[in-house]
Amino acid sequence: MLKRIFLLVTFSLAAYFSANAQCTGFHKLRECTPPGINGFRPFGQSRSRMVEAKKTFKYKVVLYGGYDYKIGICTERGYYPIQFRIINGKDNSVFYDNADDDYIETVGFTVEETKNVIFEITILASKKEFTDAADARVCAGVAIYWRRVPKTGF
Repeated sequence: MLKRIFLLVTFSLAAYFSANAQCTGFHKLRECTPPGINGFRPFGQSRSRMVEAKKTFKYKVVLYGGYDYKIGICTERGYYPIQFRIINGKDNSVFYDNADDDYIETVGFTVEETKNVIFEITILASKKEFTDAADARVCAGVAIYWRRVPKTGF
């Protein structure tokens, strides 16, 4: 009996780590890279992970002041659209929602002062039907690029 429990736990852990390992580096794929990133560098807080479609997950990030950012949100083919909102971590106000822009996957902006933000991401997968929770698991990526705000003026 103890041997069966050990095998069950071992296989469960192996399946969990295998599923998450498949998503490692997913945010580095070309499909996740925002356009026009010449002069931008990858930001160390970019991430990929296994998520469940049609469920919202949150990812907290610190964005530093004095930088331009470009964000790309992606998932596996066939699981689009993706809704993502960028929320101010201090007061929970939404300062961007891509639903207002026909669910585009990229956005660029400048941060003047360092702030905590929350990326709230939902893989809508509007054209998919799922038979169970395992069928709805999919890789998602958050690719963040940054550059120092260029000096302008005289």
